[in-house]
Amino acid sequence: MLELERQEWGRRAFSEREMRWQATNPDAVVMTAWDGSALIGFAVAGPEWQEGRASLLNVLIDPAYRGQGLVWPLIAGVERRLAVRGVTELEIDARVDNGFADSVERRYGTRATVVEKDHPSPYGPQRTIRVEIVRAIARPRRKRAAPKSRTARRPDAAPRRPAARTRPPTQ
Repeated sequence: MLELERQEWGRRAFSEREMRWQATNPDAVVMTAWDGSALIGFAVAGPEWQEGRASLLNVLIDPAYRGQGLVWPLIAGVERRLAVRGVTELEIDARVDNGFADSVERRYGTRATVVEKDHPSPYGPQRTIRVEIVRAIARPRRKRAAPKSRTARRPDAAPRRPAARTRPPTQ
């Protein structure tokens, strides 16, 4: 992670100590993307001061793999893990100059609220966007067959006819 961070930011990269804290903090959520044995991206979120809210501390995709939508599965994974912990909002300081801020707003639509408009930062202009985390609703389980009717048959009803069967074609 540190290597990707330094490759992207040079002298402005997080320190080794900060990166170690992000990766090992028990309150942080870390998701990674790999191409074989090569780390090609990561996303890290950590708790904020306010209960039920987390902050996306760091998200980075190797430049050779950008433009393939890899950031979204990473952030979705972070969201799922945060939801399990009871977190309901994720705050993202998104870069403006690379289009990430606009992409976040488009991606999340009504779930995204701009908390702080474009503002300067050591990493270039950023926009703070708060995203509502919605817990995925479990899909209804598929049933193998229709349940048996619970309605009692009338005693005077005719017996049921067995379903007609067709014989397989013979050669």
